[in-house]
Amino acid sequence: MRSLKIHLKNVLFAIATLLVVLWLYSVRDAPSLYREGRVVFDTVVSVKFYGGELERVKLTDMAFDSFVMVDSLMSSYRSKSEISLISNNSGGWVNCSKETIEVLQRAKYWAQVTGGAYDPTIGCLTMAWKFHDRKSVPGDSKIDSLISCVDFEQLELKGQKVRVNIDGLQIDLGGAAKGYAVDHAVSRLEAAGVENGLIEAGGDIRYWGSKPDGTSWRIAVQHPRKPDSFIEVEDIGLKAIATSGDYQQYFIKEGKRYHHILDPQTGWPSTPTISTTIWARTAMDADILATAVFVLGEEKGLQLAESLSDVEALVFTGTPEGYRVKSTTGLLGRFRIVD
Repeated sequence: MRSLKIHLKNVLFAIATLLVVLWLYSVRDAPSLYREGRVVFDTVVSVKFYGGELERVKLTDMAFDSFVMVDSLMSSYRSKSEISLISNNSGGWVNCSKETIEVLQRAKYWAQVTGGAYDPTIGCLTMAWKFHDRKSVPGDSKIDSLISCVDFEQLELKGQKVRVNIDGLQIDLGGAAKGYAVDHAVSRLEAAGVENGLIEAGGDIRYWGSKPDGTSWRIAVQHPRKPDSFIEVEDIGLKAIATSGDYQQYFIKEGKRYHHILDPQTGWPSTPTISTTIWARTAMDADILATAVFVLGEEKGLQLAESLSDVEALVFTGTPEGYRVKSTTGLLGRFRIVD
């Protein structure tokens, strides 16, 4: 009997030791969160992921390379980008990379679906407003003269070639390229074996996988009128989020707010929406639709979002009292404002 007790004690001690070893092993080897931020696209881009301890620098550089590549191809502020070459060569075909073609095809598709509320040929207007450094309002005559140069139907794609058919038409992919860069970076990290992470670029977010503890990524959206408040939203299964708001790039002139989200129909900042957040499958679609729903406004914008599969929307609208917030049915009861 005594030998049996000693044997049981040894077994229990061995089991206890094994559990301690396994616990220490799991704590020691549990993947830690790695994060890095850099300025690209004139905005802060943040890359976060778990694991990959041995190749973190390589993986991070790979993610940021996607943003550098997209910026070099699609920035309207770079004279040698493919987008600038197209805009400055009216009537002439320009051979483009598959990345630029992908974005232009999707941009034109959404321009058609949204009835021009999103229009990738709005570049002449954004250049006229120059929200990065302007503190004055362009004259009515200036805006009116440029409206005729905004027409996505005059953007033509054929295979790997692109052209514009109106003198003065300027492409601006600011509402699409950043989201595409996020998607591109996520795809590269996933292909490299990174199982979970999150990339955020100036309001465009996409995450993949779950945290090592099995919990979901928590997403909070900035409140458009209360800088210290945010909107917390449950995980609804759509892993790309983008926000367009009148508080991102703006200036105040004679008590009136002028922001960078222009209505392609009028050439002026769109009102009365103050913020729109979109959930979608890809960051590019979310980015584009955030602009379109903002321009369409609460009623038409939410109708559009409701008509689309795998899309949800949260819209803040200005009122005499301040603001009101409405959402698509898929978000009802699944968000709250945290002060």
